[in-house]
Amino acid sequence: MNELIMNKILRIIGLSMLLPITVATAQDQQGKERGEVTDAEFIIRKDRVLTLPKRNRNFEPVPALPQNQGNKQFSYAARDFFFQLPPSLSELSPYQKKFDSTIPDLYHGYAKLGFGNYQSPLAEIYINNKESDYLNYGVKIRHQGFYEGPVDGANSAEDHTQVQLHANYFTEYFEVFGLLGYQRDRYHFYGYTPGTEVAPEQIQQLFNTIDIEGGIRNIDKNEAINYQAKLGLRLFDDDYLAREHEVRLESTGSYKIMDAMNAGLDFNTYFTSPSDQTYRDVNRNYLQVRPYALYQDQGLSVRAAVNMVIENDEYVDKPSDFHVFPELNASYYIQEEFALYGQVTGGVQRNTYYQFAQENPYLGPSTQLLNTVEKLKVEAGIKGSVTDAFTYQLGIGYGDYDNMAFYANSVADSAKFEILYNNGSVLNYTGNLGYNFSKVYGLVAEANYYHYSLDETTEAGKASSPWQRPEWVLSIQNIFTPSEQWLITGGLDMMGGIYAKNLQSGTEDTLKPIIDLNVKADYKITDRFSVFAQGNNLLNQKNERYWNYQSRGIQGIIGAGFKF
Repeated sequence: MNELIMNKILRIIGLSMLLPITVATAQDQQGKERGEVTDAEFIIRKDRVLTLPKRNRNFEPVPALPQNQGNKQFSYAARDFFFQLPPSLSELSPYQKKFDSTIPDLYHGYAKLGFGNYQSPLAEIYINNKESDYLNYGVKIRHQGFYEGPVDGANSAEDHTQVQLHANYFTEYFEVFGLLGYQRDRYHFYGYTPGTEVAPEQIQQLFNTIDIEGGIRNIDKNEAINYQAKLGLRLFDDDYLAREHEVRLESTGSYKIMDAMNAGLDFNTYFTSPSDQTYRDVNRNYLQVRPYALYQDQGLSVRAAVNMVIENDEYVDKPSDFHVFPELNASYYIQEEFALYGQVTGGVQRNTYYQFAQENPYLGPSTQLLNTVEKLKVEAGIKGSVTDAFTYQLGIGYGDYDNMAFYANSVADSAKFEILYNNGSVLNYTGNLGYNFSKVYGLVAEANYYHYSLDETTEAGKASSPWQRPEWVLSIQNIFTPSEQWLITGGLDMMGGIYAKNLQSGTEDTLKPIIDLNVKADYKITDRFSVFAQGNNLLNQKNERYWNYQSRGIQGIIGAGFKF
């Protein structure tokens, strides 16, 4: 029995071992024949229908489960619990996520301190309120002195002090602004004969200026109506007998008729009361009304105006106090690189003692103050830009004037100057060039040549030549920013052909050309702290803008600035 069972097991094992071999051999043979193409016949029957026998469905319902017969009577016992615990208060606050601000840090103050040769301290401070949507106010204080000068030390010293308060109030549509300022400028009349012994106090000149101004203007300049009006008061005096008080109203308005055309009106009036050693109780009034129209479209710009002026200066052969001057300014861009321009204008240039003293601080008493009447001025030229890097302008102008102002060394004191007038014409050749290379380098150069033709005169108080006016002027200014930390500026200022007259001695001279090379460098160490160095007259020239008044030689100053 056991032998039979064992034999069956052996047979099963043997068949199991032979079965894979047989299957593999069959598959291999089938694989060899699979690629052959044999004849075959296929019969497709469309009328054959496959049917399946029906099956009875079971509709027997699901038997219902027996209902639970529980106790439906419930009773609850409510108990009061009293705990002597204070209430717990939880203060919840929303999570504040910090976002990096895209607005740069703003500082409301800046201070600068420096010192240089000629005993020249420099101190500046600017303080402004913190950022506000509707109010801006601040103060500016500045002092710079040169307590030693080029001639006899303190005898040629000068210093300047300025204090200014300003405020601006903004509404949705307009801005109200105002300022209050005080300026103190001290000079010395050091143009005396060399070797003269004199104390600094004896030749000191001190200018004091108080300026008050307030006004209103619209904010959105894209509106159809734009306006601005300013009311101001200036009180000015010197260390001698010169006084000048002025009340002024300056206003302008414009209306956009269409996109290409504007119309406007300038209205200015000035009431000035000067006095000096040679005149008292003078009231100089000036009123200007100038309506205009401006058209600009597709490279064409035309501005037409009528300039009407009433002024009450008194002088010989004055035709009238009322002046009317037509004005026309036009330019046309033939291409972006080339344009033609021209203008015909006229007007009355206001001359005040304050303006003369700002131009020439070595003034002494003069006979009178007169405005300059520009009877006619004609200009024409070309201008344009090349590849957005170069800009240029070349032009020629001619003007006919009454009462042009010049300076000459005074008859009473040759260390001081007096104002002389004459009628004449000026022919002016002008040219300027601008260049910008990315944000790294920029250059502006301008040259002017003036040819004066004055009326012949030997009358006292009249200028027979354009004394102390340059015949040519050249200015080249550069700005270089090699990195965000550096700002370097440099300039070359030149002028020449300056004729001088000493009315005391009767001598005349032509001053040497003025050459002034200056450089200034600022380096920002941090966002708050920076240092600077500045040099003037680096060629150490003995320049004389006004006769006998030699300028300082090489003058340098170094210092630092701080934002807070």
